[in-house]
Amino acid sequence: MYPYIFSVEIPWFNITLEPRFYGLFYAISLLIGTRIVLTEVARRRINLSEDEAMNMTMLLFFAGLVGGRAYEVIFEWSNYYAFQPFWKVFAVWEGGLAIHGAILGGMIAYPLYCKVKKLSLAAMFDISAMCMILGQAIGRWGNFTNGETAGPVTDFWTGIIFPAGTAVDRYAHGAPVHPTMIYESLGNFLIFFLLWKLRLRNFRAGMLGAVYLLSYAVLRSLLTPLRMDNQYFVIADTKFLAAYAISLLLFSAGLLWIYKQKLWLPDKDLNQKIALESAVPAKSKKSAKSNKNTKGTKSTKSVKNKKG
Repeated sequence: MYPYIFSVEIPWFNITLEPRFYGLFYAISLLIGTRIVLTEVARRRINLSEDEAMNMTMLLFFAGLVGGRAYEVIFEWSNYYAFQPFWKVFAVWEGGLAIHGAILGGMIAYPLYCKVKKLSLAAMFDISAMCMILGQAIGRWGNFTNGETAGPVTDFWTGIIFPAGTAVDRYAHGAPVHPTMIYESLGNFLIFFLLWKLRLRNFRAGMLGAVYLLSYAVLRSLLTPLRMDNQYFVIADTKFLAAYAISLLLFSAGLLWIYKQKLWLPDKDLNQKIALESAVPAKSKKSAKSNKNTKGTKSTKSVKNKKG
């Protein structure tokens, strides 16, 4: 809707400074994601320093950035980028990050990082899943301010009119359209809250990652018919919706991950850990009570001795 936070002309350099909300929302996502990683690494007692945890967050962010941009440029090359100056390929601040590409970028970079650092891929996948879905939820508001990734014209009560000059208005011409990016943002927030609740349940490491893949694949498939900027694979003169193909890939990967990790089984180590943590306070209380009784007995004996 309003892509720029502010606009300031700098006459000495003959340039105009126009930072976008799009970049601001992704910066907010990065900051919150870093906090989630630090919190979860400490809670799960993963052998990772704060600096390494922050490096991991930055790796996930930039892997998603590169993957998302590469996906967008590949699919839109013949429609847009082939006719633009080459530097436009790198102009991510103008929008044009495909979420499916970002997810694929993260899925490639993360296992490599975990292998190098000798970390549990399943546990780190759980943490990264929460960061990614929250980043997607916040990032969709950047699409909203840019006026992109919306749906068809509608007279439904949720319809929004986008300003002239935006990507949406090129086909809407001042008519209200489905704010598909807002629908997806709300759905992503629901998935995040689900993962946030499930993180404390008795699941094996890796379950949150699987839930993320399955739930987002379903959400995106449901919203794809409400997108006007869908991209296609062309095989033997036949078009295939890229969103459906990638969603199917993510859903299949989620099911395969559940099967390979046997995630339907309870985490016995977690049960033992909870039992031990529950036993410690009870034992401490018993010891405190015993000490109190001992002190009371000694005091009584002391008084009796003085009287005698």
